[in-house]
Amino acid sequence: MKGFGTACNGAASIATAAIVFGLACAPGAAGADPTPISRAETLLFMTPHLKDVQPPRRLHYAFRKSGTLEKGFSDTVDVDITAGSDGKRKTAMRSFSSTGQVSSPEFEDAETNPVLLFYLDREVSEMKRLTSGSTFHFSKQIRIALAESAKIKDVEIHFGGRALRAQQITISPYESDPYRDRYPDQRLMAKQYIFTICEAIPGVVYEVRGVVPASGGSPQGEAVIDETLTFAAAGAPK
Repeated sequence: MKGFGTACNGAASIATAAIVFGLACAPGAAGADPTPISRAETLLFMTPHLKDVQPPRRLHYAFRKSGTLEKGFSDTVDVDITAGSDGKRKTAMRSFSSTGQVSSPEFEDAETNPVLLFYLDREVSEMKRLTSGSTFHFSKQIRIALAESAKIKDVEIHFGGRALRAQQITISPYESDPYRDRYPDQRLMAKQYIFTICEAIPGVVYEVRGVVPASGGSPQGEAVIDETLTFAAAGAPK
């Protein structure tokens, strides 16, 4: 069974994702895109999510895929935050599944939570697999949507027995895709991404969800695809 990490192409793809999405792992990093940054981009990729996370620390996420299109599965994803011998913060991703462990390269001095890049790298790879389209094109559509049409609202989440204030960012990147008619399964063009962030959650990123809503023939309104990565716990690396 394909796990969360196995859809990624390894170390090179995660590093490439940071470039393709026009993102750096620290605010103000050299080479950042000079165009104006939207509020959605700022919240997700230009905010120091890890500033209050003291190393060594592990952020543990649970991934679940369901829907009528394909067989679902569950997986786990860890963000390990450590301090190098030079005192600089290092972060690395690890995904576990029935196919084994998949790791990303270390990000040095990362301030934003790399779990977002890990999720989006997998996502564009999955869209390529399902449509035979281009990962660069899907990355571009996501970036355009974050810059131009993202919807942001205040929400309440429940974690650890507490009600917490959070923000939810929603995009529909393929809705205005100029090439959408080329793809055989038009249901996929309705895919939405919902990012939920909460300052009270270690690492700030609470949940990332990619969902293709139920089509007319879906039983009991079940989504065509529903892929959710949710913060589960924080602890010491093992």
